[in-house]
Amino acid sequence: MFFPFLRRLQCHVSKDEVLYIRRDEFEEPIKSEWVLEMQNVEKYRPNGPVLPDGSINWQCACMAGGSLVAHRCGNYFRELYVCMKSDDTRDPSEKCPHQFVNWAACMQNMSDERREQMRKAMTEEAGDLKISEKK
Repeated sequence: MFFPFLRRLQCHVSKDEVLYIRRDEFEEPIKSEWVLEMQNVEKYRPNGPVLPDGSINWQCACMAGGSLVAHRCGNYFRELYVCMKSDDTRDPSEKCPHQFVNWAACMQNMSDERREQMRKAMTEEAGDLKISEKK
């Protein structure tokens, strides 16, 4: 289908704009505060789970960019993570079973009864746990 009126609606806008500077302008140091700020790459370098001052980086990609903290179960996750990061030589699974159970139960919408069963299973001695093997 042909639309004859489209032929009359031609637009003559230049796609690119060419800028020229003199050699002395090119060679002089940059004075723009914005450009100098952007050159400070250390400020914009991504951090891991711990910030340079030793505090926890709740916005880390390892925490889904803060989604785990802002989740409906985020308060349980924060308690668990703080417990896991505490200065202790024990394994995190041994020293934070209650926090883990609270977080897992919240994520799975478990009843209080099921939560207590899970807590008991995690805090009992490893020899007493009944682990069912896949057949």
